[in-house]
Amino acid sequence: YTAETLFPYTTLFRSKKMDSDSQSYEETGGKPSKNILEPAVLFLSGQSVLAGAAISIPLYQLNSDIRSISNKDSSVAFERVEHNVPELKIEIEGVTASTPRKRHLFYLAHPVNAQYRTDIPARYYITSAVPEMVGNIRLETSEARFQRTSFKAMLSAKKTASDKPLFDEGTQQLLLFDIHPNWKVGRNCYRWSDSNGRQVAVEEKEDDIYKLSVTRIMPQELRDALVATWLLRLWHDTAESKQAKMECELT
Repeated sequence: YTAETLFPYTTLFRSKKMDSDSQSYEETGGKPSKNILEPAVLFLSGQSVLAGAAISIPLYQLNSDIRSISNKDSSVAFERVEHNVPELKIEIEGVTASTPRKRHLFYLAHPVNAQYRTDIPARYYITSAVPEMVGNIRLETSEARFQRTSFKAMLSAKKTASDKPLFDEGTQQLLLFDIHPNWKVGRNCYRWSDSNGRQVAVEEKEDDIYKLSVTRIMPQELRDALVATWLLRLWHDTAESKQAKMECELT
């Protein structure tokens, strides 16, 4: 299996404006995704992921600041902010057609004392809060090269937070994203690619501004997983920093 098993694609010819690499994806055993998203530039601001640096439109929301050293949470809720709410046939108190609604998609997890425990599936992982998501994702790290760590996001397709075990093992796992430092661009840059080595995103940090440039067209479900994994990787950087470890020793 590869990531293509989850999202088989066909090149889109309907619009001359679309890049020849534009693809639509279809979930295995399910209906084609209706919401195909174009490339975009996303920014992390506090607990929100925004569409554009100067536009304060939140696309995603966390219930805790994963970039804060003082954050002691072991699980953080990841929500999608849905702005295009259709007109409601039945009036619900406090909700109108223009009211953004939050949809809980994932749990980001970094269990307490994870480095010393054998009863958890990984030190950093993601579980799906709803079955419509791609599945559960385990973040694996490789040995640091020149003090930079590479990552692999391994997918257990269609599993959720309620499944036991949470993750598949061995060849049942799929490589969802391969994340490597991009030395050609700069020290604080990562290149994200899929299982076929095609770039899907570029991650950058400059002057405490965290940016994810999504470079390929993809379905909503895959974009959700990409952003959640990006935030989990940033959580890893915070929790594994020298400052965080020093503070942990003092407490």
